[in-house]
Amino acid sequence: MTAKKTYTGKDSMAGLVSENINMLFVLSRFGISMGFGESSIDDVCRQNGVDTPTFLAVVNLNLQDGPVKHLPDGSLKPEAITQYLHNAHEYFLQYRFPSIKERLKEAMNDKADVSVVVLRFFDEYIAEVKKHMAYEEKNVFPHVRNLLQGKADNYQISVFSKRHDQIESRLNELRDILIKYYKGATGHAFNAVLFDIFTCAEDLREHNEVEDALLVPLIEQLEKQVR
Repeated sequence: MTAKKTYTGKDSMAGLVSENINMLFVLSRFGISMGFGESSIDDVCRQNGVDTPTFLAVVNLNLQDGPVKHLPDGSLKPEAITQYLHNAHEYFLQYRFPSIKERLKEAMNDKADVSVVVLRFFDEYIAEVKKHMAYEEKNVFPHVRNLLQGKADNYQISVFSKRHDQIESRLNELRDILIKYYKGATGHAFNAVLFDIFTCAEDLREHNEVEDALLVPLIEQLEKQVR
């Protein structure tokens, strides 16, 4: 995706969404609902209790094309980013993955043997992602809360950086398996689930970028301040 512009607080929130439909995910994870009329991004964020610089950092990061080189400054709020990531975890685990699984079942209901293999692959993938996200919920987010309270603990964000993997990669493998080897696949149901897999993988990639390019540098700064 190539960003046509870098958004600022003065830009229209409706314009942001109209020009970049994937921003619907960002809005929901910041707890911003539709119906903002002609209000600016800054006004909508203020009305919803959302930190504007942090919101814009996530927005513009997601719209970058190519390698991520964004480094946050001191104006961003670590607590806003961790809440955003927590909300994303809930979305993927409680809604997006179950929805894709049901669509897979619907699309392959005439090929039971293939369905078993594909669904097993997807279940194993979900288990991997759950483990990944549970680690963040148990270790990374409490570490951030401790640092914000001025408390040092035994965890370091560098541990997270070293073990951080690209959680969308196996979903891309499933996508490629369906495209290359699922013979005779036609119809709206199959195309719909394939589209869901494409967009979910992209959403997960952007999720990882927020962690790597925004969360990690911010926490490194906090660790230096506290220690």
